[in-house]
Amino acid sequence: QVSYFLLKQSFLSAGNRMKKIEHKSTEWIFQFWAWQLLFWALYRYFFKFPEWTDEFIFKPIVFVFPVLWYVIQKERQTLASIGLTTNHLWRNILIGLGVSTIFIVEGMIVNVSKHGHLVLQPLVLYMLILSLVTAFSEELLCRGFFFSRLLTQTKKIWYAIIVATLMFMAFHIPILVTTLKFQGPTLILFFWTTLSLGIINSIFYLQTKSLVIPILIHLFWNVTVAVLL
Repeated sequence: QVSYFLLKQSFLSAGNRMKKIEHKSTEWIFQFWAWQLLFWALYRYFFKFPEWTDEFIFKPIVFVFPVLWYVIQKERQTLASIGLTTNHLWRNILIGLGVSTIFIVEGMIVNVSKHGHLVLQPLVLYMLILSLVTAFSEELLCRGFFFSRLLTQTKKIWYAIIVATLMFMAFHIPILVTTLKFQGPTLILFFWTTLSLGIINSIFYLQTKSLVIPILIHLFWNVTVAVLL
C-alpha cells in the first residue's frame, strides 16, 4: 500500500509538471499563427474577390473570429485581455492621431519623389473605411492576441515584440505576391514601415493595454500606402 501510494503521488506530481510546461509553452501560439497564415495565403492565391470582400468578410473569418472564440471559449478571458477596452479612450485617440502623422509625412515624401508632385488616389473616404476595418482585424490578431500571449507565456518583452512583428509582416507577404507587387525602393520602404509599425504598435499596446492607438496608427499607415504610394 505504501508503494502504491508513493507511485500514485509520483504520477500526480509528473502530471502537474507537464501541465505547467504546457501552460508555459509558446508552441500553441506558433501553431495558431501558422494555420491562419496558411489559410490566408491560400485564399489570396486562389481567390480574386473585390478588396472590400477581403477586408469586410474573409479577413474577419480568418483573423478575428478564431481569436474571439479562443479567448472566450478556451481561455475564459474577457475581451479586455486582447485590448478591447475603452480605458483612457480620448487620450489614446489623441496619441494615435499624433503618431500617425509620421506615416502620412513619410508617404507624402515618397509620393512626391515618385511623381514630381503630390498625387492622390481617388476614393479617399472608401480607403479610410476599408483601412479602419483592416487595422482592427490585424491589430486584434497580432497585437491583442499574439503579442499579449507571447508576453504572458515568456515574460520577455523584446522577444514578444520581435516575434509578433515578424508574424505580422508574414501576413503581408501574400498580398505582395498577388496584388501589390512593389519593387525597388517602394518594396524596401514597405517592409521597413511594416517592421516599424509592428514594433511601435507593440510598444503602445504594452503601455496602454488597449488597441486604440495601434488601430489608429495602422489605419493611417494603410491609408498612406493606398492613397499616397
